[in-house]
Amino acid sequence: MTIWQPSLDRSKPLYLAIADAVARDVTDGILPEGARLPPQRELAWKLGVTLGTVTRAYRVAETRGFLNGEVGRGSYVRRPISASPLAVPDDQGLVDLSHAVPPPVVKPEELDAAMQFIMHDPRKMDLLDYSPPEGFHMHRKMAVTWLRLSGIDVHESQVMISAGAQLGLITVLDAIAEPGSGVMAENINYALLRTTFKNARLEPVGLAMDDEGMLPQAIEEAAAKSSARILYVVPTLQNPTTSTMTRRRRDDIVHLARKHDITIIEDDIFRLLDTRVQPPTFYDLAPERTFHITSLSKTLAPGLRIGFVVSPKGQDRLLRAFVRNMAARTVGITGEIARFWIESGMSTGILARGLEDMAHRRQIFMQVFKHHAFRCQQGAPYAWLELPAHWSPPRYAQALMSRKIRVTPSHAFELVPGQQSRNVRMCFGSPANTAVLRRALETAEALMSQREDEDYMPVA
Repeated sequence: MTIWQPSLDRSKPLYLAIADAVARDVTDGILPEGARLPPQRELAWKLGVTLGTVTRAYRVAETRGFLNGEVGRGSYVRRPISASPLAVPDDQGLVDLSHAVPPPVVKPEELDAAMQFIMHDPRKMDLLDYSPPEGFHMHRKMAVTWLRLSGIDVHESQVMISAGAQLGLITVLDAIAEPGSGVMAENINYALLRTTFKNARLEPVGLAMDDEGMLPQAIEEAAAKSSARILYVVPTLQNPTTSTMTRRRRDDIVHLARKHDITIIEDDIFRLLDTRVQPPTFYDLAPERTFHITSLSKTLAPGLRIGFVVSPKGQDRLLRAFVRNMAARTVGITGEIARFWIESGMSTGILARGLEDMAHRRQIFMQVFKHHAFRCQQGAPYAWLELPAHWSPPRYAQALMSRKIRVTPSHAFELVPGQQSRNVRMCFGSPANTAVLRRALETAEALMSQREDEDYMPVA
């Protein structure tokens, strides 16, 4: 095709103006698929630009997927692969308050900057290969930097990278627990824990709780009655109750762990959400017996499936042996996005914006539910809401779902079924903005005053 002559936006570099014109005219159907563009020298003459400008423009258009250059034959139009919608159509209009994720505060230019960093890295093709079992060296170095925010200062040899904290936990359990053995944890705990223990063929040992989490006396009793010698703990903003342990509680638990030779698995993924001065981590208090797990999914972006596992000295080899079988290796490209953000300092800004936005969202919840009983400590990305006696948690969750609002009823968090809790967990981070969140919370609050039987629609 030799008659096409683009209309150019001359406020930008001419090579980009020509490439943008190709994209626009292909999208608008002016340039049909398979059409041949004018030879570069001919178009340069028509537009009054250099040959190099047109050559560069065609190269950009080809990189974008709008052209296919064939040596000796010219450049031909092709339709680029269209972006597919990521959202499930059936979920349109649904307000999801069931996922504990940070609010969507990452800016497009921050992701673009990370992708540009990857594109210009001469080693980028190595990211398509399998990483070492413990993760790439540069990602373990990144983890050491991130862990310092929690007061943990370790050598990278003690750090393993996994595809999220959940896979990190599974790897640790497989490495240190014998099938059939018991694992102690609070009897109200995050929703996947019971299934995780079951899949690892481990017996959950539920521990009684108070406002700070697990009771030391419960650990003492469980250690005396059973052979369980592994303790799983979320010390900061426990999921779902938002409990945070004091220094004294942590010291008491460490004392019992040493007394009964208990290994501690510390899942501290929410620590950085609470900006108050916090007690030391269990890893800091008992490094000889603590596996520390954290991730970036609760602090930066949920799609960054990057988990960090810190081992007690001498036990890192044990984890490496098991991670080979778990296929828990992280994705190299995702790791590079995280590394760019952390090493460039962008992660500091993302985290700060997320904390500010989440504080606003938490305040909205507390305003809407100010006349109801709930637990929601500072920094928590969710609340543990107590229902009135006339609502059962499953029916309340079902009633909200009929209004396109998703929450999680308390039975999903029971480590050992039968706790008879009358709560639901409401998370604040998923809604696109605070206006959507407020409307959903106001709908949920209004439903509280209705009776369960009033929510049924009579039919003939």
